[in-house]
Amino acid sequence: MSKTCPNSRLHVLCAHEPDADPRIGWTAESAVRHGYDVTVTGWLAERSPGETRPAEHRVVRLGHSAPGKRTIWLYFQIFARLAWPLLPVLGLFAALLFPLWVVMTLVLLPWRILDYGAERLGQHERTTRRIERLVLGVRAWLFWRVDGLFRGRVVKLINGLNAYRWYFFTHAGALARRYVYWLETEPDARPDVIHANDPDALMAAVLAKMAFGCRVIYDAHEYGPDAYILHTWPRSLFYVYERLLMRHVDGAVTVSPPIADKFNRAYGGRPHFDVVPNASPLTEDLDHDPQFALDELARGRMRVLYQGGFAARRGLEEIISGWVDVNDSRAALFLRGPNNAYRDVLVRLAAKTGRLDKSIFFLPSVSEDKLAIAALDADIGLVPYLSHVENHEGACPNKVGQYMQAGLAILSARLPFVASLLAEGQCGRIYDDQKSGAFAASLSAMICAPAEVAAMGEAGRAFARERYNFDAYFPVLDALYRG
Repeated sequence: MSKTCPNSRLHVLCAHEPDADPRIGWTAESAVRHGYDVTVTGWLAERSPGETRPAEHRVVRLGHSAPGKRTIWLYFQIFARLAWPLLPVLGLFAALLFPLWVVMTLVLLPWRILDYGAERLGQHERTTRRIERLVLGVRAWLFWRVDGLFRGRVVKLINGLNAYRWYFFTHAGALARRYVYWLETEPDARPDVIHANDPDALMAAVLAKMAFGCRVIYDAHEYGPDAYILHTWPRSLFYVYERLLMRHVDGAVTVSPPIADKFNRAYGGRPHFDVVPNASPLTEDLDHDPQFALDELARGRMRVLYQGGFAARRGLEEIISGWVDVNDSRAALFLRGPNNAYRDVLVRLAAKTGRLDKSIFFLPSVSEDKLAIAALDADIGLVPYLSHVENHEGACPNKVGQYMQAGLAILSARLPFVASLLAEGQCGRIYDDQKSGAFAASLSAMICAPAEVAAMGEAGRAFARERYNFDAYFPVLDALYRG
């Protein structure tokens, strides 16, 4: 593979709406500043396909329905070119699985028939809801009886295989089909380098490499085999999928050293995973915006801020429950994030403490580019992700860099990479989220030391300016792009 030059054509590829992940934009904008001709490629079902040019790079959104090779044929190409010695083994494996598939089909046939009947009944205007519910109830009873005979394994297996079917064919396979077709019909769009974000974009990138000879750089935002959001079962299938494609990747990065170590151990360093964390790009001339002011609600108290998504296992329930042990005459808690069903759960929990809208406040969300500015009016930033959750072992939240740039002291659960950053930057404290009362004790100590909190905030701001920002890590990507 020949080396690329600084003005190479770079595709930043993702299997979702490009605006959904700020890391996509950070990569594109940094690459443009370093002389690359950048195209961000993704899709969104609800938006018409097309091209936009938000800055110095273009964004292409591919449509889901498009001509091109069948997804099953694309998978055959992968196996034939990447793992042709395995084809006889896979044929034997398929032959052994065929009788099992026949048995499962016959066992589940009554359930399928009832499912079809319920669907047709539900569409018929003269059918009452009572009859429809009866059919659905019989179907559910039959299915759970079958599942009970196999001690719950049937539901787990079917759900897992359905998730794989969606992931491999409807999701990743469809993107690969559409992307390859686009490059076949638009020769001028073909890249020199593809930066594939997460395993669902990797198949498309590897197929493009086969067809057009471009380099492929893999960016894993989490450790897929163990922590992918689908939680598919058996997990070994996901490991095989990723490992098969990984053999033909030219370089790889991930978001933290713990995840990089897991990848390098699992794949023997082929490819070797480097680290490019979710360090927010520097925002020049940060200045307070009156619309984000917290003074009126804080009333002279220390302002403790969480910014991010509201979701289970992020430690937010524990923070709200633990707030009753904090002296709320000296501190106020602010939670900012998008409105969703889990936010409503947290609001109800806060109401039960008796402190909602007194010292616990829920703030409206802001756009990604405004998060650092919105944090300027706070004193302490929270990173409460539960450390025992598998997907948090190598967590590198975007909010860490945003808090640093805003000059906030950081209070975090015991997340390995975040802990190392706070120690290096001397800009925060760690609490043991598995120990009852640890959050309230650590926060109370910070509340009683406002000068120390201010010093931590300034240290974090300097650390972000000098070292912890996306441009500071871009040379890692630049070296991989060049080969």
